[in-house]
Amino acid sequence: MTTAGDDPLLRAEGLEKYYETADGVLDRLFGRSETVRAVDGVDLEIREGETLGLVGESGCGKTTLGRTLLRLLEPTGGTITYRGTELTDCAPSQLRALRTEIQYVFQNPTASLNPQLTVADIVGEALAVHDIVPDDRRDERVRELLETVGLRADHAARYPREFSGGQRQRIGIARALAVEPDLIVCDEPVSGLDVSVQARILNLLADLQDQFGLSYLFIAHDLSVVDHIADRVAVMYLGGLVEVGTTAEVFADPSHPYTEALLSAIPEPDPRWEGDRIVLEESVPSPTDPPSGCRFHTRCPKVIPPAAYDLETDTFRAIMALRSRLAETDPDTLHSRLDDRDDAAAALRDAHGIPRRLHDPDADAVLTDALEAAVAGDLERARRRLAAAFETPCETTAPELTAGTADHPIACHRFDERFAAETDSNENRTRSNGTRSDHAQ
Repeated sequence: MTTAGDDPLLRAEGLEKYYETADGVLDRLFGRSETVRAVDGVDLEIREGETLGLVGESGCGKTTLGRTLLRLLEPTGGTITYRGTELTDCAPSQLRALRTEIQYVFQNPTASLNPQLTVADIVGEALAVHDIVPDDRRDERVRELLETVGLRADHAARYPREFSGGQRQRIGIARALAVEPDLIVCDEPVSGLDVSVQARILNLLADLQDQFGLSYLFIAHDLSVVDHIADRVAVMYLGGLVEVGTTAEVFADPSHPYTEALLSAIPEPDPRWEGDRIVLEESVPSPTDPPSGCRFHTRCPKVIPPAAYDLETDTFRAIMALRSRLAETDPDTLHSRLDDRDDAAAALRDAHGIPRRLHDPDADAVLTDALEAAVAGDLERARRRLAAAFETPCETTAPELTAGTADHPIACHRFDERFAAETDSNENRTRSNGTRSDHAQ
Protein backbone atom coordinates (compact mmCIF):
# COMPACT_ATOMS: atom_id res chain seq x y z
CA MET A 1 0.00 0.00 0.00
CA THR A 2 1.29 3.39 -0.92
CA THR A 3 1.09 6.71 0.85
CA ALA A 4 -1.88 8.80 -0.27
CA GLY A 5 -1.32 12.20 -1.78
CA ASP A 6 -3.01 15.41 -0.76
CA ASP A 7 -5.33 15.82 -3.78
CA PRO A 8 -8.21 13.36 -4.06
CA LEU A 9 -8.42 11.15 -7.12
CA LEU A 10 -12.19 10.95 -6.72
CA ARG A 11 -14.48 13.10 -4.60
CA ALA A 12 -18.20 12.78 -3.84
CA GLU A 13 -20.08 15.64 -2.23
CA GLY A 14 -23.63 15.35 -0.92
CA LEU A 15 -24.08 12.15 -2.94
CA GLU A 16 -27.60 10.70 -2.88
CA LYS A 17 -29.23 7.64 -4.35
CA TYR A 18 -32.95 7.19 -3.65
CA TYR A 19 -35.36 4.52 -4.85
CA GLU A 20 -39.13 4.62 -5.12
CA THR A 21 -40.82 1.45 -3.86
CA ALA A 22 -43.99 1.78 -5.98
CA ASP A 23 -44.61 -1.53 -7.75
CA GLY A 24 -46.64 -0.15 -10.64
CA VAL A 25 -48.65 2.64 -12.19
CA LEU A 26 -51.52 2.34 -9.67
CA ASP A 27 -49.14 2.61 -6.69
CA ARG A 28 -47.64 5.78 -8.13
CA LEU A 29 -51.06 7.16 -9.10
CA PHE A 30 -52.50 6.75 -5.60
CA GLY A 31 -49.35 7.82 -3.78
CA ARG A 32 -48.56 4.38 -2.36
CA SER A 33 -44.83 4.62 -2.97
CA GLU A 34 -42.09 5.16 -0.40
CA THR A 35 -38.62 6.59 -0.86
CA VAL A 36 -35.69 4.38 0.09
CA ARG A 37 -32.73 6.59 1.03
CA ALA A 38 -30.01 4.08 0.17
CA VAL A 39 -27.27 6.74 0.00
CA ASP A 40 -28.16 9.97 1.75
CA GLY A 41 -25.76 12.90 1.54
CA VAL A 42 -22.36 11.19 1.50
CA ASP A 43 -19.10 13.16 1.29
CA LEU A 44 -16.17 10.93 0.37
CA GLU A 45 -12.63 11.22 -0.97
CA ILE A 46 -10.36 8.57 -2.46
CA ARG A 47 -6.74 9.60 -2.82
CA GLU A 48 -4.28 8.51 -5.44
CA GLY A 49 -2.49 5.29 -4.54
CA GLU A 50 -4.51 4.54 -1.39
CA THR A 51 -7.01 1.91 -0.34
CA LEU A 52 -10.13 3.29 1.30
CA GLY A 53 -12.09 0.63 3.17
CA LEU A 54 -15.89 1.13 3.24
CA VAL A 55 -17.48 -0.94 6.02
CA GLY A 56 -20.87 -1.45 7.62
CA GLU A 57 -23.65 -3.97 8.15
CA SER A 58 -25.45 -5.56 5.22
CA GLY A 59 -28.07 -3.19 3.84
CA CYS A 60 -26.36 0.02 4.98
CA GLY A 61 -25.83 1.23 1.39
CA LYS A 62 -22.19 0.27 0.73
CA THR A 63 -22.74 -1.43 -2.63
CA THR A 64 -25.18 1.24 -3.78
CA LEU A 65 -22.58 3.90 -2.93
CA GLY A 66 -19.84 2.04 -4.80
CA ARG A 67 -21.95 1.61 -7.93
CA THR A 68 -23.22 5.19 -7.81
CA LEU A 69 -19.67 6.53 -7.61
CA LEU A 70 -18.96 4.87 -10.97
CA ARG A 71 -22.40 5.78 -12.36
CA LEU A 72 -23.35 2.17 -12.74
CA LEU A 73 -26.35 3.60 -10.90
CA GLU A 74 -27.50 7.15 -11.62
CA PRO A 75 -27.25 9.41 -8.57
CA THR A 76 -30.34 11.19 -7.30
CA GLY A 77 -28.33 14.19 -6.14
CA GLY A 78 -24.86 15.45 -5.29
CA THR A 79 -21.68 15.52 -7.33
CA ILE A 80 -18.91 13.06 -8.24
CA THR A 81 -15.59 14.45 -9.44
CA TYR A 82 -12.80 12.31 -10.92
CA ARG A 83 -9.49 14.08 -11.69
CA GLY A 84 -11.38 17.35 -12.02
CA THR A 85 -14.08 15.91 -14.30
CA GLU A 86 -17.67 16.05 -13.03
CA LEU A 87 -18.98 12.53 -13.68
CA THR A 88 -22.63 13.42 -13.13
CA ASP A 89 -22.44 15.78 -16.13
CA CYS A 90 -20.61 13.39 -18.44
CA ALA A 91 -22.21 12.40 -21.74
CA PRO A 92 -22.36 8.63 -22.43
CA SER A 93 -19.36 8.86 -24.77
CA GLN A 94 -17.27 10.64 -22.12
CA LEU A 95 -18.33 8.16 -19.46
CA ARG A 96 -17.40 5.25 -21.71
CA ALA A 97 -13.91 6.70 -22.17
CA LEU A 98 -13.55 7.06 -18.38
CA ARG A 99 -14.34 3.36 -17.93
CA THR A 100 -10.74 2.68 -18.88
CA GLU A 101 -9.68 4.57 -15.74
CA ILE A 102 -12.33 3.39 -13.25
CA GLN A 103 -13.31 -0.26 -12.95
CA TYR A 104 -15.43 -2.51 -10.71
CA VAL A 105 -14.82 -5.97 -9.23
CA PHE A 106 -18.14 -7.54 -8.25
CA GLN A 107 -18.91 -9.47 -5.08
CA ASN A 108 -20.22 -12.59 -6.78
CA PRO A 109 -17.87 -13.71 -9.57
CA THR A 110 -20.22 -16.54 -10.54
CA ALA A 111 -23.00 -14.09 -11.36
CA SER A 112 -20.76 -11.44 -12.94
CA LEU A 113 -18.97 -13.78 -15.38
CA ASN A 114 -20.91 -14.89 -18.46
CA PRO A 115 -21.02 -18.70 -18.24
CA GLN A 116 -21.32 -19.03 -22.02
CA LEU A 117 -18.03 -17.25 -22.72
CA THR A 118 -14.50 -18.53 -22.32
CA VAL A 119 -12.09 -16.70 -20.06
CA ALA A 120 -10.35 -15.36 -23.18
CA ASP A 121 -13.63 -13.83 -24.36
CA ILE A 122 -14.51 -12.43 -20.89
CA VAL A 123 -11.17 -10.71 -20.35
CA GLY A 124 -10.64 -9.87 -24.01
CA GLU A 125 -14.04 -8.21 -24.35
CA ALA A 126 -12.84 -5.11 -22.51
CA LEU A 127 -9.75 -4.98 -24.72
CA ALA A 128 -11.95 -5.05 -27.82
CA VAL A 129 -14.56 -2.55 -26.61
CA HIS A 130 -11.96 0.05 -25.63
CA ASP A 131 -9.47 -0.86 -28.36
CA ILE A 132 -6.67 -1.28 -25.82
CA VAL A 133 -4.41 -3.52 -27.94
CA PRO A 134 -4.41 -4.52 -31.64
CA ASP A 135 -6.41 -7.60 -32.60
CA ASP A 136 -3.32 -9.65 -33.29
CA ARG A 137 -1.99 -9.07 -29.76
CA ARG A 138 -5.26 -9.58 -27.89
CA ASP A 139 -4.80 -13.25 -27.04
CA GLU A 140 -1.26 -12.59 -25.87
CA ARG A 141 -2.46 -9.75 -23.63
CA VAL A 142 -5.17 -11.98 -22.12
CA ARG A 143 -2.57 -14.62 -21.26
CA GLU A 144 -0.36 -11.97 -19.66
CA LEU A 145 -3.27 -10.70 -17.53
CA LEU A 146 -4.13 -14.21 -16.35
CA GLU A 147 -0.56 -14.82 -15.26
CA THR A 148 -0.52 -11.42 -13.54
CA VAL A 149 -3.44 -12.46 -11.31
CA GLY A 150 -1.97 -15.88 -10.52
CA LEU A 151 -3.66 -18.05 -13.15
CA ARG A 152 -2.12 -20.01 -16.01
CA ALA A 153 -2.08 -18.79 -19.60
CA ASP A 154 -3.87 -21.96 -20.77
CA HIS A 155 -6.82 -21.13 -18.51
CA ALA A 156 -7.93 -18.73 -21.25
CA ALA A 157 -9.65 -21.56 -23.14
CA ARG A 158 -11.79 -22.66 -20.16
CA TYR A 159 -15.23 -21.57 -18.97
CA PRO A 160 -16.03 -19.98 -15.57
CA ARG A 161 -17.74 -23.14 -14.30
CA GLU A 162 -14.41 -24.96 -14.46
CA PHE A 163 -12.86 -22.76 -11.77
CA SER A 164 -13.11 -22.44 -8.01
CA GLY A 165 -14.58 -19.35 -6.34
CA GLY A 166 -11.16 -17.83 -5.71
CA GLN A 167 -10.06 -18.48 -9.30
CA ARG A 168 -13.23 -16.90 -10.65
CA GLN A 169 -12.55 -13.81 -8.57
CA ARG A 170 -9.05 -13.67 -10.08
CA ILE A 171 -10.69 -13.71 -13.53
CA GLY A 172 -12.87 -10.78 -12.46
CA ILE A 173 -9.77 -8.91 -11.30
CA ALA A 174 -8.01 -9.66 -14.61
CA ARG A 175 -11.01 -8.28 -16.49
CA ALA A 176 -10.84 -5.07 -14.43
CA LEU A 177 -7.08 -4.76 -15.03
CA ALA A 178 -7.44 -5.25 -18.78
CA VAL A 179 -8.18 -1.56 -19.45
CA GLU A 180 -5.27 -0.42 -17.23
CA PRO A 181 -7.39 1.53 -14.72
CA ASP A 182 -6.25 3.90 -11.99
CA LEU A 183 -9.14 3.21 -9.59
CA ILE A 184 -10.93 -0.06 -8.86
CA VAL A 185 -14.01 -0.45 -6.69
CA CYS A 186 -13.78 -3.89 -5.03
CA ASP A 187 -17.27 -4.83 -3.82
CA GLU A 188 -16.78 -7.41 -1.05
CA PRO A 189 -14.46 -9.42 -3.33
CA VAL A 190 -13.54 -11.97 -0.64
CA SER A 191 -16.76 -12.28 1.37
CA GLY A 192 -17.79 -15.61 -0.15
CA LEU A 193 -14.36 -17.24 -0.01
CA ASP A 194 -12.61 -19.47 2.51
CA VAL A 195 -10.26 -17.69 4.91
CA SER A 196 -7.11 -19.04 3.27
CA VAL A 197 -8.35 -18.02 -0.18
CA GLN A 198 -9.33 -14.60 1.17
CA ALA A 199 -5.77 -14.02 2.31
CA ARG A 200 -4.37 -14.92 -1.11
CA ILE A 201 -6.78 -12.57 -2.91
CA LEU A 202 -6.00 -9.74 -0.49
CA ASN A 203 -2.27 -10.26 -0.99
CA LEU A 204 -2.84 -10.27 -4.76
CA LEU A 205 -4.68 -6.95 -4.60
CA ALA A 206 -1.88 -5.43 -2.50
CA ASP A 207 0.75 -6.68 -4.95
CA LEU A 208 -1.18 -5.30 -7.92
CA GLN A 209 -1.50 -1.94 -6.17
CA ASP A 210 2.26 -1.77 -5.71
CA GLN A 211 2.92 -2.92 -9.26
CA PHE A 212 0.46 -0.64 -11.09
CA GLY A 213 -0.07 2.24 -8.63
CA LEU A 214 -3.76 1.45 -8.24
CA SER A 215 -6.26 3.09 -5.92
CA TYR A 216 -9.01 0.98 -4.34
CA LEU A 217 -12.38 1.54 -2.77
CA PHE A 218 -12.61 -1.73 -0.84
CA ILE A 219 -16.15 -2.53 0.33
CA ALA A 220 -16.51 -5.05 3.18
CA HIS A 221 -18.57 -5.89 6.24
CA ASP A 222 -15.65 -7.61 7.98
CA LEU A 223 -13.36 -5.11 9.69
CA SER A 224 -10.59 -7.67 10.10
CA VAL A 225 -10.31 -7.81 6.30
CA VAL A 226 -10.20 -4.02 6.07
CA ASP A 227 -7.52 -3.88 8.77
CA HIS A 228 -5.34 -6.04 6.53
CA ILE A 229 -5.58 -3.95 3.36
CA ALA A 230 -6.88 -0.41 3.95
CA ASP A 231 -4.98 2.85 4.51
CA ARG A 232 -8.16 4.65 5.61
CA VAL A 233 -11.59 3.47 6.69
CA ALA A 234 -15.06 4.96 6.19
CA VAL A 235 -17.82 3.47 8.36
CA MET A 236 -21.33 3.57 6.88
CA TYR A 237 -24.67 3.28 8.67
CA LEU A 238 -28.15 3.61 7.15
CA GLY A 239 -27.09 5.54 4.07
CA GLY A 240 -24.54 7.89 5.67
CA LEU A 241 -20.98 7.91 6.96
CA VAL A 242 -20.48 7.98 10.73
CA GLU A 243 -16.68 7.83 10.93
CA VAL A 244 -13.73 8.36 8.59
CA GLY A 245 -10.06 8.10 9.44
CA THR A 246 -6.84 6.19 9.03
CA THR A 247 -7.07 2.51 9.85
CA ALA A 248 -5.03 3.06 13.02
CA GLU A 249 -7.29 5.92 14.15
CA VAL A 250 -10.56 4.08 13.54
CA PHE A 251 -9.41 0.86 15.19
CA ALA A 252 -8.19 2.71 18.28
CA ASP A 253 -10.11 4.74 20.87
CA PRO A 254 -12.11 6.87 20.58
CA SER A 255 -14.49 5.47 17.97
CA HIS A 256 -18.13 5.93 17.07
CA PRO A 257 -20.32 3.56 19.14
CA TYR A 258 -21.36 1.80 15.91
CA THR A 259 -17.71 1.30 14.95
CA GLU A 260 -17.01 -0.07 18.42
CA ALA A 261 -19.81 -2.62 17.95
CA LEU A 262 -18.40 -3.69 14.59
CA LEU A 263 -14.90 -4.00 16.05
CA SER A 264 -16.17 -6.09 18.95
CA ALA A 265 -17.52 -8.63 16.46
CA ILE A 266 -14.05 -9.44 15.10
CA PRO A 267 -13.12 -12.96 16.27
CA GLU A 268 -10.26 -12.92 18.76
CA PRO A 269 -7.93 -15.95 18.54
CA ASP A 270 -6.40 -15.37 21.97
CA PRO A 271 -8.28 -17.62 24.47
CA ARG A 272 -7.22 -15.25 27.28
CA TRP A 273 -9.03 -12.33 25.65
CA GLU A 274 -11.48 -10.78 28.09
CA GLY A 275 -13.12 -8.17 25.86
CA ASP A 276 -16.89 -7.84 25.64
CA ARG A 277 -18.96 -8.33 22.50
CA ILE A 278 -21.24 -5.32 22.00
CA VAL A 279 -24.68 -6.58 20.98
CA LEU A 280 -26.77 -3.80 19.48
CA GLU A 281 -30.37 -3.62 20.66
CA GLU A 282 -33.36 -3.10 18.37
CA SER A 283 -33.40 -3.83 14.64
CA VAL A 284 -31.95 -1.66 11.90
CA PRO A 285 -34.49 1.10 11.09
CA SER A 286 -36.02 1.21 7.64
CA PRO A 287 -34.23 3.45 5.12
CA THR A 288 -37.69 4.61 4.01
CA ASP A 289 -38.23 6.25 7.41
CA PRO A 290 -34.86 6.82 9.09
CA PRO A 291 -34.86 8.12 12.68
CA SER A 292 -34.56 11.82 13.33
CA GLY A 293 -31.35 13.27 14.70
CA CYS A 294 -28.59 10.68 14.84
CA ARG A 295 -29.81 7.69 12.85
CA PHE A 296 -27.98 5.34 15.19
CA HIS A 297 -29.61 6.61 18.39
CA THR A 298 -32.33 3.92 18.41
CA ARG A 299 -29.64 1.25 18.85
CA CYS A 300 -26.78 3.20 20.43
CA PRO A 301 -25.45 1.82 23.75
CA LYS A 302 -23.91 5.23 24.55
CA VAL A 303 -26.81 7.55 23.78
CA ILE A 304 -26.55 10.84 25.71
CA PRO A 305 -29.10 11.19 28.56
CA PRO A 306 -30.87 14.54 28.99
CA ALA A 307 -28.82 17.03 30.99
CA ALA A 308 -31.71 17.73 33.38
CA TYR A 309 -31.44 14.36 35.16
CA ASP A 310 -28.79 12.30 36.90
CA LEU A 311 -29.12 9.07 34.89
CA GLU A 312 -26.61 6.42 33.94
CA THR A 313 -26.48 5.52 30.26
CA ASP A 314 -27.77 1.96 30.80
CA THR A 315 -30.78 3.22 32.73
CA PHE A 316 -31.56 5.83 30.11
CA ARG A 317 -31.13 3.25 27.36
CA ALA A 318 -33.76 1.11 29.13
CA ILE A 319 -36.15 4.08 29.33
CA MET A 320 -35.72 4.60 25.59
CA ALA A 321 -36.60 0.95 25.00
CA LEU A 322 -39.78 1.50 27.05
CA ARG A 323 -40.62 4.54 24.93
CA SER A 324 -40.20 2.50 21.77
CA ARG A 325 -42.49 -0.22 23.07
CA LEU A 326 -45.21 2.23 24.13
CA ALA A 327 -45.02 3.90 20.72
CA GLU A 328 -45.74 0.60 18.96
CA THR A 329 -48.46 -0.92 21.17
CA ASP A 330 -52.07 -0.34 22.21
CA PRO A 331 -53.65 -0.55 25.70
CA ASP A 332 -55.17 -4.02 25.21
CA THR A 333 -51.92 -5.51 23.95
CA LEU A 334 -49.98 -3.84 26.75
CA HIS A 335 -52.24 -5.15 29.49
CA SER A 336 -52.36 -8.65 28.04
CA ARG A 337 -48.60 -8.92 28.45
CA LEU A 338 -48.53 -7.82 32.09
CA ASP A 339 -48.83 -10.79 34.42
CA ASP A 340 -49.42 -8.83 37.61
CA ARG A 341 -52.10 -6.20 37.03
CA ASP A 342 -51.84 -4.97 40.65
CA ASP A 343 -48.22 -3.97 40.15
CA ALA A 344 -48.27 -3.33 36.41
CA ALA A 345 -46.04 -0.26 36.60
CA ALA A 346 -43.32 -2.23 38.40
CA ALA A 347 -43.74 -5.03 35.87
CA LEU A 348 -43.09 -2.57 33.05
CA ARG A 349 -39.93 -1.41 34.76
CA ASP A 350 -38.74 -4.97 35.27
CA ALA A 351 -39.55 -5.97 31.69
CA HIS A 352 -37.27 -3.24 30.34
CA GLY A 353 -34.52 -3.45 32.96
CA ILE A 354 -35.42 -0.12 34.55
CA PRO A 355 -34.62 0.09 38.28
CA ARG A 356 -37.63 0.10 40.64
CA ARG A 357 -36.41 3.47 41.95
CA LEU A 358 -34.18 5.82 40.00
CA HIS A 359 -31.31 7.55 41.73
CA ASP A 360 -32.67 10.92 40.55
CA PRO A 361 -36.00 11.57 42.37
CA ASP A 362 -37.22 14.08 39.76
CA ALA A 363 -36.65 11.61 36.94
CA ASP A 364 -38.30 8.86 38.99
CA ALA A 365 -41.40 11.02 39.58
CA VAL A 366 -41.80 11.67 35.85
CA LEU A 367 -41.32 8.01 34.99
CA THR A 368 -43.80 6.89 37.66
CA ASP A 369 -46.40 9.33 36.37
CA ALA A 370 -45.96 8.10 32.80
CA LEU A 371 -46.15 4.43 33.81
CA GLU A 372 -49.32 5.03 35.79
CA ALA A 373 -50.87 6.70 32.77
CA ALA A 374 -49.89 3.76 30.57
CA VAL A 375 -51.34 1.22 33.02
CA ALA A 376 -54.57 3.27 33.18
CA GLY A 377 -54.87 2.99 29.40
CA ASP A 378 -53.85 6.55 28.53
CA LEU A 379 -50.92 5.66 26.31
CA GLU A 380 -50.97 9.01 24.57
CA ARG A 381 -50.32 10.84 27.85
CA ALA A 382 -47.60 8.35 28.76
CA ARG A 383 -45.89 8.86 25.42
CA ARG A 384 -46.04 12.64 25.65
CA ARG A 385 -44.77 12.63 29.25
CA LEU A 386 -41.81 10.39 28.44
CA ALA A 387 -40.95 12.24 25.23
CA ALA A 388 -40.99 15.63 26.95
CA ALA A 389 -38.89 14.53 29.90
CA PHE A 390 -36.47 12.01 28.42
CA GLU A 391 -35.69 13.44 25.02
CA THR A 392 -32.04 13.08 24.11
CA PRO A 393 -30.10 15.44 21.84
CA CYS A 394 -29.23 12.33 19.85
CA GLU A 395 -32.83 12.13 18.59
CA THR A 396 -33.32 15.84 17.90
CA THR A 397 -30.05 16.99 16.33
CA ALA A 398 -28.23 15.30 13.46
CA PRO A 399 -24.51 15.03 14.25
CA GLU A 400 -21.97 16.41 11.80
CA LEU A 401 -19.11 14.32 10.44
CA THR A 402 -16.34 16.46 11.93
CA ALA A 403 -13.29 15.86 14.08
CA GLY A 404 -14.63 17.77 17.10
CA THR A 405 -12.88 16.49 20.21
CA ALA A 406 -11.66 13.35 18.38
CA ASP A 407 -8.59 13.00 16.19
CA HIS A 408 -10.59 12.26 13.04
CA PRO A 409 -14.14 12.91 11.73
CA ILE A 410 -16.85 11.14 13.76
CA ALA A 411 -20.57 11.86 13.43
CA CYS A 412 -21.43 11.48 17.11
CA HIS A 413 -22.52 14.03 19.73
CA ARG A 414 -20.11 12.44 22.23
CA PHE A 415 -17.29 14.09 20.23
CA ASP A 416 -19.15 17.34 19.57
CA GLU A 417 -17.99 20.25 21.72
CA ARG A 418 -21.59 21.44 22.06
CA PHE A 419 -22.47 18.29 23.98
CA ALA A 420 -19.07 17.52 25.51
CA ALA A 421 -20.10 18.71 28.98
CA GLU A 422 -23.12 16.40 29.05
CA THR A 423 -21.03 13.47 27.81
CA ASP A 424 -18.25 14.03 30.34
CA SER A 425 -20.75 14.46 33.18
CA ASN A 426 -22.50 11.23 32.33
CA GLU A 427 -19.26 9.23 31.97
CA ASN A 428 -17.90 10.62 35.24
CA ARG A 429 -21.16 9.77 36.97
CA THR A 430 -21.04 6.20 35.67
CA ARG A 431 -17.46 5.72 36.86
CA SER A 432 -18.13 7.24 40.28
CA ASN A 433 -21.21 5.12 40.80
CA GLY A 434 -19.21 1.98 40.19
CA THR A 435 -21.31 -1.01 41.10
CA ARG A 436 -23.91 1.02 42.98
CA SER A 437 -27.45 -0.16 42.40
CA ASP A 438 -29.87 2.55 41.33
CA HIS A 439 -32.85 0.77 42.76
CA ALA A 440 -34.30 -0.29 46.07
CA GLN A 441 -35.87 -3.70 46.08
